[in-house]
Order: sequence, then C-alpha cells, then structure tokens
Amino acid sequence: MSERIPENIVICIDCSRSMYRSMFKTENGPNRLESCINALKELIKIRFEEDSFSSFAIVKFSDTAKKVLDFSNITEHLYSALGSLTFGGHSLLVEALALSIKLIIAELRKIAAKIPRILLISDGNYSKNDIDPIKIGRLAQGLNIKIDTFRIGDMSHLNILKKLSDISGGRYYYNNDIESFFKSARDFALANVKTFGSSSKTPIENPSFLRKIAADILRVQDLTKDQEQRLMQLRGEADYKKCSICFSNKDPKTKGSFYLTGRYCPNCQTPFHIHCLAAWASSQKDASLKSSGTCRCPHCFYLLKIPTEVTQLHKFRTLTGSRAQKKIGSETPEMFTASVMNINDLGEDALYNSCPVCSYIFEEGQKVVKCGNPECGTLYHIECVQKLNNGACKNCDVKINI
Repeated sequence: MSERIPENIVICIDCSRSMYRSMFKTENGPNRLESCINALKELIKIRFEEDSFSSFAIVKFSDTAKKVLDFSNITEHLYSALGSLTFGGHSLLVEALALSIKLIIAELRKIAAKIPRILLISDGNYSKNDIDPIKIGRLAQGLNIKIDTFRIGDMSHLNILKKLSDISGGRYYYNNDIESFFKSARDFALANVKTFGSSSKTPIENPSFLRKIAADILRVQDLTKDQEQRLMQLRGEADYKKCSICFSNKDPKTKGSFYLTGRYCPNCQTPFHIHCLAAWASSQKDASLKSSGTCRCPHCFYLLKIPTEVTQLHKFRTLTGSRAQKKIGSETPEMFTASVMNINDLGEDALYNSCPVCSYIFEEGQKVVKCGNPECGTLYHIECVQKLNNGACKNCDVKINI
C-alpha cells in the first residue's frame, strides 16, 4: 500500500457570473459551477478513501472573497458547504488567493502542520481592477505554497491559471469535456503519494519561513473585550495579568509591571512576559526555532514571533555571562579543532545563516569554517576567521583552530 502525505488543501472556487455558462457547450447541460461542485465532491470522496488525514477548506470568490468553511475532514460538512455556493458578480481572483494563503499560514502556525496546497478552480477570467495575479503567485512561491489549477471553459491566449501553477510549482489541469474534468479530479485526489526521495517536511522547518509566518504576541491593550472576559473566566481575575512562566505580575528582568512587558498568545491568550518567553525559547532544543527568533506557546504550541530586540538582548546576556565565567575559571580559552566544509553539505538551513563577523549570508558552494565546539557550531567565512579577536569564536568564546 502506498504511503500518502497528508495535505491541507484550500479549495478556491470561482463563483462569478461567468460560472453560470454551460460547462462544455452542451445543450441543457450543467453550468460550470454545478460541474465543479460535482467534480469536487468526487475528489473529496476519493481523497478521504485513500487518506483520512488530509483536510479541506473552502473559499469562494466573486465581487468579494469569502471563507465558506475552515479546514475540515468531515465529508458532510464539506458537501454542505459546496452545496451552498451561488454565483454572481465579477471575479476578484487575487483577493481570493490572498485569503487562501492567510488560512494556510494560520494552520502552519499550529504544531504538526500538514503540507499546504491551494486548488484554484476558475475559467481564468478576473477583474481588471484587481491586483496583478502574478504578484500573488510570487508570494505563494516565496512561502513554498503550491497553487494547483483547474481551468474550465474555453482556452485563451492569456492563460493566467497556468502561469500561477508554473510560478508556484503546482499542477495545471485543462479540461475540454466532462470525462477529462472528472479524470483530473481523480488524479488530483490520488496525487499525494510519497515517492522515493521525497520529504513530508513542511516549509515551517525553514528558519526564514518561520520568521515570516510566526504570529505577533499581543499586548494588554490589544486584547478585545471578548478575549479579556475569556481570560478572566479561565484564569480568574487575579491571574489575568500574571505570567504563566514565572507566575508573577512583575517582570523578573525589568522589574516593571505586566502592563509594560506582558504579552498574550493570540491563539489561546496565555499570558507571559516577553523576557520570560525569550528565556523559554532559548531552552528549547529545536535549532530552527532558535535561529529564527520564534518559539511555540508553552500552552497551545502556537508559533509565536519573539520581538527582535528581546532575542538580541537575551543572547547578549547569555554570551557575556558565559564569557565572564570562562575568565574566572581559566586564563586560557578552551580550544577545539574547527572544520572547513562546503556550505551545501550542511543542509538548506545553513544558507539562511550569516557570518557573525561580516554579517553577510553564505552562498551556495562556498567553503565555510564551522566552530569545533560541539555545543556551538557557528559558521564563518574562511577569511573572516582571521579577523576574530585572539581567534575566539564570537558565540561561545572557544578558540578556533583550523
């Protein structure tokens, strides 16, 4: 039996006036929207028969884009949402794709996120007042979100759907009869087979991507009235502004009140001081999270963005503290033999790092020096190692010996 990769798929379906036309110029045949709904029901049915862990969300677009259903793997809910679709208005394609990306990012912030995809179903017509669709295609490409497209109706010289799929690395289907349309739906439903050498890892393991999608933590004044009431009910009014990490109102670093340095998880509203959250983040083992300046909420594991100035301050205190201890304990710094390596051999994440001496990122195929301290592993350009003060690593203070 084939191993399948669970996916989070946003069905982004065109419900503009042009979808009222007959599907394939057949008399008394179903219109385009009806044909799409029937094919999508078949697609969902086949996917769940083979992989019950995938989920679908539904976004419709005409004069506006609207979320019809959030991610679900309950067939009855998905069928009901599809059955509620009606048509009318113009086609705001870009607004719909932007909303679909927003739904995917919200899911990727959760723990154990699935592979994201957008399935765009349209006749390719879109409002000329809309933003250039290629721009949203580039955005999806940068976020590693594939846009698969089902084109229905007549072919045109400006095939924007194929361009969106090509840019984002998705699949493009053109259907000129009802049989090929349903065959495309079945092919897509069965396409999540894991092949030899492929990976089921999501882009969320990339530090650069983590920083892009992590949610901003909320200040006290950012909470809505409903969120305040929920907090007071769940935690008790006395704990409303008390850090869940240090269990105090007063910030242990700044000695200020919770109102100044207190923050809340936007997903579960758990309170914490930003400095306590930074300390929590540095104690975790996930290297990708550490290097991206993000962490998981201690309560619900939602992906959170730690303010840059806080992470830098925490690193500085840790670094100066470790150096002070070394000076007290020994006059001679510890020495490890460093390694000269090709950056390509260190994995994709290494390319997103920068040399702590010159601050320039590394390039593919470049030779780099890796600190020999097994607890450090900081990377340097070969020429930058010569500029280190007494040859000491800028991160762990261990002498680098090539």
